[in-house]
Amino acid sequence: MFKSYVATIEKYRSFIIAFNCLIVLIISWGDNWILTWIMLAGVIICPLIGISDLKQARIEQESARSAE
Repeated sequence: MFKSYVATIEKYRSFIIAFNCLIVLIISWGDNWILTWIMLAGVIICPLIGISDLKQARIEQESARSAE
């Protein structure tokens, strides 16, 4: 059961980081503009990495199925 949680976290870790960046962005909006811009970049870049990871996992899964 624990392995399934770890696999899920590894699969969606970029989206989890993006969500955390969004929370910090909302909390720190206007207080520290450098931190705000870094978190904004995280909100934009992390989901793009996550989408790429999901596509790669899907390709690997389909190739494993076809090899069987």
